[in-house]
Amino acid sequence: MRCVILGGAGFLGRHIGRAMADEGALVWSVDRCPPADVRAPWLAGEVQADCFDLASWWDQVGGADLVVHLASSTVPATASEDPIRDVQTNLVGTLRLLQDLRLKAARPRLLFASSGGAVYGRPQAVPLSESHPTLPMGAYGATKLAIEHHLRIEEAQHGLPVRILRLSNPYGEWQQPHGVQGVIAVFAHRALHAQPLYVWGDGSVVRDFVYAADVGRAFAAASRHEGETRIFNVGGGTGHSVNDIVGILEQLLGRRVERRVFPARPFDPPVNVLDISRARDELHWTPTVAFEDGVARAVEWLRTVA
Repeated sequence: MRCVILGGAGFLGRHIGRAMADEGALVWSVDRCPPADVRAPWLAGEVQADCFDLASWWDQVGGADLVVHLASSTVPATASEDPIRDVQTNLVGTLRLLQDLRLKAARPRLLFASSGGAVYGRPQAVPLSESHPTLPMGAYGATKLAIEHHLRIEEAQHGLPVRILRLSNPYGEWQQPHGVQGVIAVFAHRALHAQPLYVWGDGSVVRDFVYAADVGRAFAAASRHEGETRIFNVGGGTGHSVNDIVGILEQLLGRRVERRVFPARPFDPPVNVLDISRARDELHWTPTVAFEDGVARAVEWLRTVA
């Protein structure tokens, strides 16, 4: 199987690429800005191109049996700052990609990385199953959900086989600590450098975290899935608070970590945990890396790149 990962040079793309290669796939990465100094030995090749411009990379990779769509130019904060750009780049870009895929004689399967927090909005019940109402509270979730709907339409009207994976909060090696998301990477990096951690509220906010290598395995499982279901939650299945993260970091470092506490943010729901029973039952996937072990691995990786 020839697998092409759009956004394959990024944090999740590396984990998914390695998982797909372990399954025997020939894996190609397409990315607008592939890193110049890091080689991924599991890749058959890398192409620098606009992920949404099929003509710029399709022939170079030799076509595809599977396309993993991770390409996104925004995160929740930046999407809210400029929702027009979010739609123009990510939604319209995906529509261009889908239109071009219609022209291929053999359509690949497409796996899309959606958001298990942003598309649901404020939880009405926890854990959140795939049947929970989808009421995004921000532009990022609204765009992700719109892409989900267009993928559903594309399969119904044009026969493109799709699977949608709604991810919780992935973390692990290759997650950069200088961005505006990824609390574990940010906290771990700051703690390693004896810098204070910024905590909003009392630290009791609970989120679902999933180790990125387990996310890779979930995509590999979705590439083989033959059932009727199209949407799967992918998460750790349990919740951990900000205080839990800080406590684990203190244990790993063997010292106290300074916190700077700010008022709680009203848009942060107190608990957000995914129900992953559908992925367990239909994809035969469950996370295998315990939270404490995953955080320890992330810290060790950050030590090597600090």
